[in-house]
Amino acid sequence: MYALLTQTDVGLTAVAFMGAIASRVWPYVMMFFGFSLIIFVHEFGHFIVAKLAGVRVEQFAIGFGREIWGFSKGETRYSFNILPLGGYVKMLGQEDFDDKSNELKFKDDPRSFVNKPISHRMAIVSAGVVMNVLFACFLFMIVFMIGMDAMGTRIAWVSPDGPADKAGLLPGDDVKEINGSAIREFNEVSMAIMLAAPFEPIDFVVERDGTRKHLSVTPQTDDEQGQLMISIAPGRTREIVILGPDMDTNSPDAPHVGDVLVEIDGQPVTDDNINEMRQRLAYATGGVYVERKDPDNPDAPPSRILVKIPPILQLHHSDPLDDKSINLLGLTPLVRLSSVDPTGRGATAGLDVGDTILSFNDILYPTPRQIARAVRDNAEWDVEFTVKKSDGRRFQGFVRPKAGKKRGGTTNALCEPIPGTRQSDNVPCSWFTVVDQGGAAFEAGIREGDVVIECAGVENPTRKQVSKSIAGNLGRRVSIAVQKTDGSTVRTHVVPRARGSLKVGFGLLAQDLLRVGTVAKTLNGQPSPAAKAGIPAGALIVSVDGAKVTRWRELVDEFRSRAGSTVQLAYLDDDNMLRTVPFVVPSSLRTLLDLGPEARVLTIDGKETIRLDLNRGPEYVSVGYHEGTKAVLRELVGQTQVPVEYRDNLLGEVKTAHVDVTEDMVDPWLSRVKLKANVEVDIEYKPLKGENALDAVVIGVHKTYYFIVQVYEVINRMIFSRSVGVENLSGPLGIVSIGGKMAEKGFVDFLFFMAIISANLAVLNFLPLPIVDGGLMVFLIIEKIKGSPVSLRVQVATQMIGLFLLIGAFIYVTFNDVLKLVG
Repeated sequence: MYALLTQTDVGLTAVAFMGAIASRVWPYVMMFFGFSLIIFVHEFGHFIVAKLAGVRVEQFAIGFGREIWGFSKGETRYSFNILPLGGYVKMLGQEDFDDKSNELKFKDDPRSFVNKPISHRMAIVSAGVVMNVLFACFLFMIVFMIGMDAMGTRIAWVSPDGPADKAGLLPGDDVKEINGSAIREFNEVSMAIMLAAPFEPIDFVVERDGTRKHLSVTPQTDDEQGQLMISIAPGRTREIVILGPDMDTNSPDAPHVGDVLVEIDGQPVTDDNINEMRQRLAYATGGVYVERKDPDNPDAPPSRILVKIPPILQLHHSDPLDDKSINLLGLTPLVRLSSVDPTGRGATAGLDVGDTILSFNDILYPTPRQIARAVRDNAEWDVEFTVKKSDGRRFQGFVRPKAGKKRGGTTNALCEPIPGTRQSDNVPCSWFTVVDQGGAAFEAGIREGDVVIECAGVENPTRKQVSKSIAGNLGRRVSIAVQKTDGSTVRTHVVPRARGSLKVGFGLLAQDLLRVGTVAKTLNGQPSPAAKAGIPAGALIVSVDGAKVTRWRELVDEFRSRAGSTVQLAYLDDDNMLRTVPFVVPSSLRTLLDLGPEARVLTIDGKETIRLDLNRGPEYVSVGYHEGTKAVLRELVGQTQVPVEYRDNLLGEVKTAHVDVTEDMVDPWLSRVKLKANVEVDIEYKPLKGENALDAVVIGVHKTYYFIVQVYEVINRMIFSRSVGVENLSGPLGIVSIGGKMAEKGFVDFLFFMAIISANLAVLNFLPLPIVDGGLMVFLIIEKIKGSPVSLRVQVATQMIGLFLLIGAFIYVTFNDVLKLVG
């Protein structure tokens, strides 16, 4: 009996094991058959039109290479070949070679492809693309008759200091149109941004408070991904899915993953107001309640529980030319690690999320810019660091940044904007402020203070243009001309070296440690309050006018309550000596109106936006954005009773106040302080479904058109504007990987992906390139114009070139796919 039970258990285990394998393999089998079906549809288009045109079809093949299985029927051989990466229809008269004459000749058979009228041949060549378009429409129609979940069009998050924030987009805004095109889901928002013209404004139409608003948003290039972005995130639900780095999960009043937000500060949280209420979560003072299900009794009603969610402090940059100048009236918080990839060298060296950086690469209390540069410029070199762990321990060690070709190049130098200059003025506007000895720039003869007058053929380039030329030419010579401090001009070449990477993020502030890092010397061209007070780097602030402070948020509150006066700031220096100095806390628009960081300024003197003249050109920003506030107030200095419209929070009513604008309140320092909730809630999905079959067809046609145009735009951006990198391309491995994941999600998602692939294949096949249908169409157009066909020698030669190009592209995208799959 025991033996029988054991065999049965082994059998069940084997069945379970095989079932597990099948469940993992089956989605990729579906992807294989789906891809083969798309190829079949394409080739069937050629086949059926060729038959209708009276052309003899000799072979109908799915895949290339050796035949695995096939059969002959009539005059045609039908086969499945070993490489399922395409297919072809072989017609009589194509690539016919006469060994005796050693010449390429046409067959005289009237059923030959080349003996048919040009119009018939054009129809045959284009039939595959047409079938792919129709098949994509058909699949989309099925998808939207059934319905699929798609990310909603509401905005849940607007990054502080990002392009959307500058333009005045708010959490809760529902995106209706972008550049005149209707928006149905958030993926269309993301794609419209990615394919926008660099630094050209995008026209957004959003619905807010029941009314439609037009906003102009100018995208920026993300330094890491190289893609355009405006820093927004899609709508959210009320369910908590991620706990932040500062959350003590062992605390009895800590939230749990799966909790549902139901109340913040006495106001109910609903599905309709979650995006706005989520912003209030960081500023909650009256309590946060969640509903929590009992995992042991899931059918029981959820319990209502009071939780504590400490916020994360954030600061906007204080200098429009330096997005790393993060400080509070000149006082810079220390940096903490916000993320650590377990596969990166940072994790191997013992770094953890929440670590406070005390020193890095021999720099005491470094800024984010200094840390980033040390990582970038020290590939495969040991960098010493000291961090303060979350439990208070000091930890010292070494870390060696990994050289990565995908991250671009570096010259071990820092190029920055020249204050007060603009490229549009046709004068030099960037210079080298730091040049490391032994680096590529130093070896090329570049020194600190050298002004860039030309880089990679661009005269008077901006800092970003210099950085882009260096990053994009790893291992290749980049021509550069600089003007020395003595006025002489030197032309040289630099060869960028590989950048280093630790796979860590340092986007958190050490909000619980009131130790000052570097001290900003100036703010808005004037000495900063911290510099005037003589606060040294490393100072540990302990009190303001005798009131004890231990956290940066407490310091903000003390400064806010004493704005417009001089306070006595006490701190401990490096020798642990207590010192007290007078510290001037300026007024600001927010302190005059007693507005907290959660408030939003809507208009100042009737203006919603104001024009800023930046290095890259003019840009219109919201007056609620701190740079917009500063610009409009500077124009109004001396005026009295200036009307200001504002909300105390995103859901508050619009209020109006009148202020007298003085010179000492122009800098909106309090507007640069923000708080972020220390939890993340789930993304909002909504059903995307046609109201009836006709509506599903309309949506299907729209989606087909959308994805076809998208592919052309991506190609355009890759080749011409270069705003989309070729590393975003995926080949067969990538398509199978993504398709397998879509199949795992469900049948409808899989059909949606297949429709996208069919639309993509239609575009790629009709590009004017040799060996694909578009190249053949070009030959037919030339034949129509000149009255005679292109020489078969030329056709075969170009097709051979096209074949080699196709093989090269296949190798590249496959290699790219492998890199993505292995991380």
